[in-house]
Amino acid sequence: MKLAAQLYTVRNFTATNDDVLRMFEKVRKIGYQAVQLSGIKAYDPANIVKGLKENGLEVCSTHNSLDRIVKETDALIEEHKMFGSKYIGLGYFRGFSLDDYKKFLDDIGPALEKISAAGMKFTYHNHAHEFVKFDGVRPFDYLNENTPKDKFYFLPDMYWVQTAGVSPVKFLKEHTGRTPLVHFKDMRVAPEEGKTNMAEVYEGNMDYDSIYSECVNQKVEWAVVEQDDCDGDPFESFEISFNNIKKRLSFENI
Repeated sequence: MKLAAQLYTVRNFTATNDDVLRMFEKVRKIGYQAVQLSGIKAYDPANIVKGLKENGLEVCSTHNSLDRIVKETDALIEEHKMFGSKYIGLGYFRGFSLDDYKKFLDDIGPALEKISAAGMKFTYHNHAHEFVKFDGVRPFDYLNENTPKDKFYFLPDMYWVQTAGVSPVKFLKEHTGRTPLVHFKDMRVAPEEGKTNMAEVYEGNMDYDSIYSECVNQKVEWAVVEQDDCDGDPFESFEISFNNIKKRLSFENI
């Protein structure tokens, strides 16, 4: 298993092409050798490739909007060839009924076929709302049961799975073969009663020793460090997570 940095964490440092190049340099200096492309504001594929090459960074996957995946599938496939990544990911979708999720699958169906034909894989990134029940059915289960296992994969976020009241380890066991990538971020109790905050990995209360072990069991290819909201400098949060992980866990590329 390899480790990567989810660039959504440092999205506010990507306003210009030069910012993007500096961001790549900082991420590499921390120690990460791979990234997930997401949230980059100055999205220029040629400039991104330049930054990747200058810093010796690998791309594990991306996150894209549903609109781009559906309407610009061919362009996305070509961009992923440039990036050297086989995973085309959807970063966010929210439905408010099972019919919304059915329509989503109808809309994305042709893109799934194109992505698969190009030798690439589609991944769906969850949040907690996929576990809200509609007529007793969780949308995540609906997606799992109504999609082709060889064309529709999941990129589960361990924090959001935990937030939904689901055991991350049990979740991984129940979706064997469909989780080639996972997101790592931790959860800590906030001073306000009944609230929780995102935290650097091993700075919160989630059981990342067990989560990591199950990821290894499931032959997960990539663990991707993400922290949507940081108390201070996002690069410092990246570094804290990296150092904590390096001390406790084993990855091929650290």
